[in-house]
Amino acid sequence: MRRNLLLASTMMAGLATASMAQADDMKVTFSGSLDYQFAFTDADQEANGDGVRIGAVADQSELVWDAQGIADNGLEYGANVQWRYVTGNGGAFDEAYLSFGGDWGLVRFGADDDVVDNMATGANDVMAHSEGFDGEFGDYYTQIGDAGAIGTSGSSGDANKVAYYTQDFAGFQGGVSFTPHDGDTFQIGGADNGTGHNIIETAVGYGGSFGDIDVGASLGYRHGTAEDGTSGNELEDHSAWRLGGIVSVAGFHIGAGYGDNGDSACLKNTSCDAGDNYQLGLGYDHGLGRVAVGYAHGDNTNNNGTKDTIEVMNLSADFGLAEGLTAYGDLVHVQSDNGTAGAANENEGTIFLMGVVVTF
Repeated sequence: MRRNLLLASTMMAGLATASMAQADDMKVTFSGSLDYQFAFTDADQEANGDGVRIGAVADQSELVWDAQGIADNGLEYGANVQWRYVTGNGGAFDEAYLSFGGDWGLVRFGADDDVVDNMATGANDVMAHSEGFDGEFGDYYTQIGDAGAIGTSGSSGDANKVAYYTQDFAGFQGGVSFTPHDGDTFQIGGADNGTGHNIIETAVGYGGSFGDIDVGASLGYRHGTAEDGTSGNELEDHSAWRLGGIVSVAGFHIGAGYGDNGDSACLKNTSCDAGDNYQLGLGYDHGLGRVAVGYAHGDNTNNNGTKDTIEVMNLSADFGLAEGLTAYGDLVHVQSDNGTAGAANENEGTIFLMGVVVTF
């Protein structure tokens, strides 16, 4: 799995001591990837310019700089900067944070994903390279309604936060993060346009082996104040949890996930329900890569009582052609609607993606 809240006084004392300690030379690494794909789309409601496209995949094309050092007193410290250089045709920094670690755990301070997302595991992790129902089909398919097919609402995303991860204890690991405003990332300035405030996210994960069977699981919960600064409407607080697990044996990987958003950010005194979602996935490692099939469903109830739904069915495969070189294909069928009669309120489509990524 991936990465008790450390008292601020303890952390500050450790940092103060480290600032006076000499350290070995810092080790700096540079890595990245570039992913390009063809996309073929056929849908009842085509998005403008879609049909056949060639494009770079933003969240699979980025450059990463990582610097790590160890002070004489044992404090591990570092900085990580991630740049998605194809985003918006001009590039955008994705994450940038400082890290401080030791026998007591790990602290990250800055713009980083929250602990629920960082520690989550489930059906999405058994899919092939393009990640199936969490992949790129949303760039080419016009979704009707707001139902989510994976994850939970109210995430602080890459907003500025402080997060703490415990060490691994017999396969178990915990994490907690605090984010003052979900609209503040990197250098802040001007009005905060986010709707989530004072967001606390907690998660626990487990990874272990029982003979030839590998097991992974995660549970995460987030809570935060929801505010609508433009209309003045009273909203329900963000309150959402996410559960997932994977079982792997003999090259097969079975994954499942479930997310419940409760009434997160719903207009008070309405029939709104922020909805839930579930995902199922089966993958098989064929030697050169993986082939997988997945299904995801999500729904939510709007303020006026209508229900949004989305269903995603996916078949994906990838092939390792050489060191750092992977080719992949992804066939996705999506159906979504907002619960209102009429062709304009629903869409059904099929997207075929094929691409190649170089990771270095």
